[in-house]
Amino acid sequence: MPKRSALRASGRRPYTKGVRTINEERFSKLSRAIVRALVTQGNVKLHLPESEVVERLTRMFVENLAEEHQIEEEAERMLAKLGRQVQGMDQRKLINGFKEHIAKERGYSL
Repeated sequence: MPKRSALRASGRRPYTKGVRTINEERFSKLSRAIVRALVTQGNVKLHLPESEVVERLTRMFVENLAEEHQIEEEAERMLAKLGRQVQGMDQRKLINGFKEHIAKERGYSL
């Protein structure tokens, strides 16, 4: 049975910003490149198989981005609830403020 990705197993969709989707395969390639570069340059010595390190790093990227996406969606919902009260204000600044507040509550660093 093939492994399910952390993102797919959680039932979440890949992170989307505009039209571009960043999927787990891209994160895996990025993770592999990072691990190989660090090992080749002598910056790290692996105590686990490379494939396991790549998988853990990939999972970290995917989970981190999924969490950030959830925070963004929650901030947008908070802004939508305020409706007319915030009309004429800088929406992006408000969303960023909400995101910082939510992230702080969750102990997450943006």
